[in-house]
Amino acid sequence: MGLGGLCRAAVCAEDTAMGVSPLLTLLGPWTPFLVAISGRVLVGLWLFCYLEAHVVGVVPPALRSLTWYGSLAFMILCFVQHLFGVATAGPVPDTAVTHDTGQFLADTVSWSVSHMRGWRDAMEDAHIAQMLDASVFPDTALFAVLDGHGGSEVSALASCLLTREINAFGRELRSEGGGSSLMAALEAALPSVDAKLRAGKLNAGRIFPLSLHPFAGCGSTACVAAVDFVRREVVCANIGDSRAILIRNGKAIALSTDHKPEDKKERNRIQNAGGRVEQMGPCHRIDGSLNLSRAFGDFRLKANTTLPPEKQKVIAFPDSTRTSFVGGPQELLVVACDGLFEKLSNQALADFVWPRHKDGMSFEQIGKELLHHAMARSHQGMPTGEGTDNETVIIVKLPPPKTKAESRTATAKDPEADSDPAE
Repeated sequence: MGLGGLCRAAVCAEDTAMGVSPLLTLLGPWTPFLVAISGRVLVGLWLFCYLEAHVVGVVPPALRSLTWYGSLAFMILCFVQHLFGVATAGPVPDTAVTHDTGQFLADTVSWSVSHMRGWRDAMEDAHIAQMLDASVFPDTALFAVLDGHGGSEVSALASCLLTREINAFGRELRSEGGGSSLMAALEAALPSVDAKLRAGKLNAGRIFPLSLHPFAGCGSTACVAAVDFVRREVVCANIGDSRAILIRNGKAIALSTDHKPEDKKERNRIQNAGGRVEQMGPCHRIDGSLNLSRAFGDFRLKANTTLPPEKQKVIAFPDSTRTSFVGGPQELLVVACDGLFEKLSNQALADFVWPRHKDGMSFEQIGKELLHHAMARSHQGMPTGEGTDNETVIIVKLPPPKTKAESRTATAKDPEADSDPAE
């Protein structure tokens, strides 16, 4: 094998460490990133020593041996990690549905997250369901689905960073005297998360060019729905093609819009950044690869050094909406990854969920039946039709309308709240 072949083999072997291993994730969400950076540094040092030995020859043999054996050990580790992942992989399709459930605001808000690996070899989705900092956003819950691609590292990391960034921008806006605008905080937090993913832990992501970044070909969507129970509105910020909908008396109300390369606005930005949009089968893809135009990560598609982040081929700047809700038995909030919408429209999903909800079925059972309904059927061990992606859905029961006394209490808690927020 020539030097070029050795380089490619080393880098490909190092990249397999980015498949999240239980051994690595126990050490923290940044561990795969740091392992990948360490591998690139080791390979780079070994290549330097290899070339230096044939040109100058002043590097001590002990250092050359150290870098060689270090790189070899790293490649062996990556190979073992790969074998471990193959050996522990579950069946395909994996139809087991996992649920997370909870309640907020003295049990007036109940929610359930259902997720399933389906036809994919690994689960790449992540989700968020938690309350925001009450000192910044009183009585506000955050629900988000992050649909990873090229690995689960970006979706997992972004799900750890996003809530913290939203709270931080809320505090910053409040300190500047502009109030804690939920929409402004969401719109600032998403690109900030992407910038942190770009920099990496200890700023190590800036060591290499973006084409060699650990997240060069790994990314994630993010559909973020923040529910302000004081103002009684849902603020949604979205990048990619995961979706949020409000089901009101059985009718689906879209809270987000997909970001696809073929859309005129997205196509113009992609082409202005030097990219091309190609139709490949049923999908349009950027430079023949990604079928999304907005996402976290995917830094090889954000590598034009002459352009700011918001003008790259792929961006992490969201579109946002603000929608009032009534709450009570006539409304549900649903946030889901595109795996469900391969087969279902927004209204078809509402038509599936709503009658089961009205019949008193639990959110966990609705989620399970919905994921199985959206998954491609199997024929001789192979999927037939659409529905081959990971699947995740969050279903939220919104609180009933407030009494006049509760409205006065809420207004006292947050003077900026309107009793009748605008759409």
